[in-house]
Amino acid sequence: MHSRLACVARAAELINSQHCGSLAGLLASDAATTLTQEVRTLQMARRKVSTLFLDIEGGFDNVNPAALCGMMKAKGVKPYIVSWTKSFLSGRKCRLLYQGSPRVFAPVSVETPQGSPVSPLLFVIYVSRLHCEIPPGIMLFYIDDFGLTASSALYRRNVQILQKQYCWLKAKGAALGVSFSVPKTEQIHGRTNRDKGPISNAPVHMDG
Repeated sequence: MHSRLACVARAAELINSQHCGSLAGLLASDAATTLTQEVRTLQMARRKVSTLFLDIEGGFDNVNPAALCGMMKAKGVKPYIVSWTKSFLSGRKCRLLYQGSPRVFAPVSVETPQGSPVSPLLFVIYVSRLHCEIPPGIMLFYIDDFGLTASSALYRRNVQILQKQYCWLKAKGAALGVSFSVPKTEQIHGRTNRDKGPISNAPVHMDG
């Protein structure tokens, strides 16, 4: 079902072209290589380059099944696949097996269960709406990890661009019921041997 859903999602453009992970032929190494190439290309044009790495907080637990199925219907996905997805995300139960446990099934209030090969793909489809263009720069995804890369003549200007993009993502994510983990956020300024000036210490403000 994962293979079938991946083909359908690509054909229906439910997956953004900048998204890696949970798909055959698109690995973490592909995201890293793409980012490295983009940074070097921008640096060759004598631009300052900065990247903000974001992580969706509790991503898998925040997928709204009704909204996800609505997205799939709107893109013309066949009804039986939408119905299968709805069934997969509904009425889940689990039981704990240890010495002395009751060994009875109990309802689980999670949206996409971790451990299934289908769950990351469904999550990738769900957050595909969070993609935005960053000219000149790039936005890369790896399942629930986002990399926003901006470039300009000054690092301080990059920080301002990344701040604006984060605010846009935060608002867009709120509409989907997802938020970003502040403690897991990292900001990196790319530098070359010819960069002599100081790096701006201007922070990206996230939830205070």
